[in-house]
Amino acid sequence: MDEPREDGQPETPATPAPTTVEIADAAEDGGPYKNLWIPLVVVPAGIVFAIVAVFALFGSIGGSEKTMAENLALVVSGGKNERQQALFGLTRQVTENRAALAEGLTAPWEVPTGFARDVQDAYEGLDPDEYDKMLVFGVLLSSMGEASGVDILLGLLDLTDEQDGDGRVRFGAVQNLGLLADMGRTEAHAATSPVIALASHADVGLRVVAAGALGSLPGEGAQEALQGLLGDQELQVRATAGLSLSRLEPADPAAVPLLTDMAGPEIWEAAREDSPGQFRRGSDVQRFRVMAVEALGRYGDLTKDIILGLQESDDLRVREAALRMAEASEQG
Repeated sequence: MDEPREDGQPETPATPAPTTVEIADAAEDGGPYKNLWIPLVVVPAGIVFAIVAVFALFGSIGGSEKTMAENLALVVSGGKNERQQALFGLTRQVTENRAALAEGLTAPWEVPTGFARDVQDAYEGLDPDEYDKMLVFGVLLSSMGEASGVDILLGLLDLTDEQDGDGRVRFGAVQNLGLLADMGRTEAHAATSPVIALASHADVGLRVVAAGALGSLPGEGAQEALQGLLGDQELQVRATAGLSLSRLEPADPAAVPLLTDMAGPEIWEAAREDSPGQFRRGSDVQRFRVMAVEALGRYGDLTKDIILGLQESDDLRVREAALRMAEASEQG
C-alpha cells in the first residue's frame, strides 16, 4: 500500500509468508486513505493490533508514564485532551506488552487484576455515538482474549456512512477482525459477510482493508469477492486482493497474472504516472515487488518458470526473493 499514514515500516520478511502491515507515503493533501496500501497479512501473534486502528484515527503521539489503570480512568472521566492522550497511552501499552510477550520477554506494563472487566465497564458507559472509543475498547478487549472485544468490533461494521463519515472506525474494525482471524480466533469469522459488503464500498480505503481482511476470513463468497477486486480501478485494491488470494488454501491462481505484473517495475511506474504522488518512494515499490515474488512462491510448480525469470530482475532485492522462493520450492 502506498498510502496515507506513515507509521514506520518494518522490513519485508525473508519468508514466503508476509508478516507485516505495510503503511507507506503519508498523504499531504488530506483524506484518510490517500495513497493507501494495506495487505493485511500482519504481525505474528497479533502484535500491534491497534497501531493502524488507533494511530490512524488520532495521529502519532509520545509515550505516557501513566499506568494502564490511570489511562483508562482518564479515558472515562478526563478532559478532551486528557482522554485522547490516554487512548494513545493505552494503545501503546497494550502494543508493547504484546510485542514483549511474543518475544518471550516480560511485559513492560503491569496489567491490573480485573483490568478487562474495567475496560468492559468503561465501554458500557460510553455514549451511543462514541464510535472511536468503542473501537479502542474493542481492540483492547480482543487483544486481551476477551470475546466481548470481538463483538464490539463486529458491531462497528454496521455503522453507516453518516455515522462513520470518513470510514476510519469501520476501517480499524475490519483490520483488527482480519488480524484476529489470522490468529485463529474463529469468532472473528462472523465478519466475513459484512466485510464482503464493504469490498464494494465507494471509499477506496474500505475496499483495500476489506481485500486484506478477506485473505484471513473464511466463508461463502470471500474468494469470489477477492476475485472481483482483481478488476478494481485502484491498483492498491487490486494488489491487496492479489496478495490475499495467494494466501488462501489452496492459493487461488486467478491472482497469478497480477502478482507477476506486481513483481516487475512497469505497473508501478504506470501507476505513478497516472496518479502523481502515489508510489513515490522507491523503497516502498521495491518492498511491494518483493511481496509479490513471495506471493508467487506460494503456488509451487504453477509459477516455477515465473520465479525463474524473476531471478534476472532489474532489482537486487527481487532477484534475492526469487532465489529464496526457488530454493524453498526445491526443499519443500
